[in-house]
Amino acid sequence: MPNIRITLMMLLSTICLSCERELSVADFRDEFGNYRPELKVEGLLQQDKPEDSIIRIIRTDTITNTDVYNGIDDDGDGDIDEYDETLPLIQDTTAIVKVTNLNSGEESEFQYIATANSFVIREGEDSNDVIPYGGYKPKSNSFQIEIYAQYQIEIYSRAFDKTITGVTTVYPPVEFINIDTLSTFDNDYITLKSDDEKAIFWQSDLNVTSYFITVEVSEQIHEDSPEFEFVDSFSSSRDNDLTEEHKDVSIGKENFQVSQQADAGTVLKITVEALSPEYGRYIFSSLPLNDTQRSNLRDQDGKPVMGAFGATAAKSMHIAFEESR
Repeated sequence: MPNIRITLMMLLSTICLSCERELSVADFRDEFGNYRPELKVEGLLQQDKPEDSIIRIIRTDTITNTDVYNGIDDDGDGDIDEYDETLPLIQDTTAIVKVTNLNSGEESEFQYIATANSFVIREGEDSNDVIPYGGYKPKSNSFQIEIYAQYQIEIYSRAFDKTITGVTTVYPPVEFINIDTLSTFDNDYITLKSDDEKAIFWQSDLNVTSYFITVEVSEQIHEDSPEFEFVDSFSSSRDNDLTEEHKDVSIGKENFQVSQQADAGTVLKITVEALSPEYGRYIFSSLPLNDTQRSNLRDQDGKPVMGAFGATAAKSMHIAFEESR
């Protein structure tokens, strides 16, 4: 699956301005004169694909900084101050980054890559802009992530002369289950009737309460390695009633009307990511980004830093559809 899993959780918010006459952002400089840029860190370890783990370090700023928001179409595509023009200008590219497995003591260096990942802006069926962005990725191809291990991130930003640390725990991927028996499926492939109304259930470690779900579809149902197209992605939380009933595991559930998402002769790929508690709080909380309950990052003085360091573990289920009789 493409790297859409990580990027959808890491998109920056945008500010859209609309007016009847042209204004320079410099006209608003007095409103933000006392603002000081800060660091924002988003680090995500991907247990099932360690090589795709990524750490983004960006510098926050105001729209009055004309070095970034210059009101010019820099790349000649007709758009002004868009993502591919501004993102490279706010990224901290010279930091020293390492991740340590606190259980084993093994340290892994991360290095900056200008095109570490990308996200897609979907404006219609025939209009999808792919926006690359930079980040820090594992320097070694042998980087691995151990389940139930604690990992610490340590960042030294030369630009800010600041050291930032944070700790997260990696939990196992979900197990798809038969909710009546709590038994797990023997494989990652099940078959349903095309007009069935069904729900898919999974269990995870009791500490995991948040999930991220991606849905893809393919019409190559008889191919050994079908190609899937993105359909949707969304967040989900554990079902508290089912979890309370079964006590020792978190139970997740998603209802879907099969006929609305797939016809007979197609197969859906449902990928559920179990988010570490640290990252789940960051993604789904409405608290400020540097609130001590939302961010698990601290600087050398113990002050909270915007962002989070967390982990995901993903597992997929393929659902094939047959004609109803």
